Amino acid sequence: MPISTTANEDDDPAEPAVRLHEEAIAARERGDFAAAEEAAQKAVSLFDAILGPHSPDLANALVEHGRSLQELDRLGEAEAAFERAAAILAPLSELPPDEVAPDVAEDLFRLASRARLGRACALRCAGRLDEAESAYRDELTHLGSRLPEDDGLIASALNDLGVVHKFQGRLDEAAAVYKRALTIVESSGDLGDQATLLHNLGGLEHARGQHAAGEPLARRSVEIREKLLGPSHPTTAADRAAWGALLEGLGRLEEAERAYADAFAVFEAHLGPDSLEVASSLTALAGVWRAWGHRDEAEQAYRRAAEIRKKKLGANHFDLALTLNNLGMLLAERGQLDEAIVQVSRAAETLAASLGQDHPNTRIATENRRTLTERRAAETRSPPNAVS
Repeated sequence: MPISTTANEDDDPAEPAVRLHEEAIAARERGDFAAAEEAAQKAVSLFDAILGPHSPDLANALVEHGRSLQELDRLGEAEAAFERAAAILAPLSELPPDEVAPDVAEDLFRLASRARLGRACALRCAGRLDEAESAYRDELTHLGSRLPEDDGLIASALNDLGVVHKFQGRLDEAAAVYKRALTIVESSGDLGDQATLLHNLGGLEHARGQHAAGEPLARRSVEIREKLLGPSHPTTAADRAAWGALLEGLGRLEEAERAYADAFAVFEAHLGPDSLEVASSLTALAGVWRAWGHRDEAEQAYRRAAEIRKKKLGANHFDLALTLNNLGMLLAERGQLDEAIVQVSRAAETLAASLGQDHPNTRIATENRRTLTERRAAETRSPPNAVS
């Protein structure tokens, strides 16, 4: 809803922008992110032209535009939208009580927080984990100074900080903030937020190798989300893909493949064939196909996923490195040792630079490189088999 418009909406010149803003929200909520982005962009332009560059309504529209851009993997543009919104709101959200009505002050404070949290999320998605962690911690301090400890915004920031810690390999810290956030959302009764936390807690158990513990959490997330959004919403598909990873870890490969394939179909239809979610589904499917010995299909999926991730995230993102590591190990199984070493070496170097030498994924890729290099050396030293 708008922050500030004229009292009589019939005479409000910003009413067309308000309608576009509401259309953007509705489109995003139903999973039509391209339509959401288009409506949000038009709302931003209209608010800017009608109300000027310092309007809180413009900031509100920018936050919504940033959310749709992020869903479309346009991370740099999303970060810029959130930054612009935060800059508009910074002086407004700190106005003294005698200059702004209490309800408006509350709206401005929360909107400014959402803008900053949105920027932090864009940083996280881009792989800038240290910057994202710092931004989330700063925001939690800021929120804690103004809001009760069980406020939903605090739960949202805690959840996002947990995601950062998981990517950093700091699993115990991730668990602590996830559980604190879950306590808040359970008391609020917000089922959507509960599904998000269950998804993330299931993913944390997957990272720990505790697949039996994580599977019920992920399954419950899917059940909640299907009731709220339906089976064909991209958010439901993301939950289903996370559940598939735990099913795969339990050796239930047919169920895992079905979950991954269902998610892939939704992502491709809603987000396009070159989205990051499609890339994630391709790598997941490739893992199942590799386990079954379907190496041609697995290699094609890994290569397509790597192309998408390189295009969207750049050559130095840890998600791309993980794909290259898996591709390299598959190539080694096929006897293509030279290319395998190239891919795994690139993965190890990227992971060391982005996540650090001591991160578990860095250690795995480094060990893979060592094993493959020793294997090639051994094969080079071995004489050819005699023919008689």
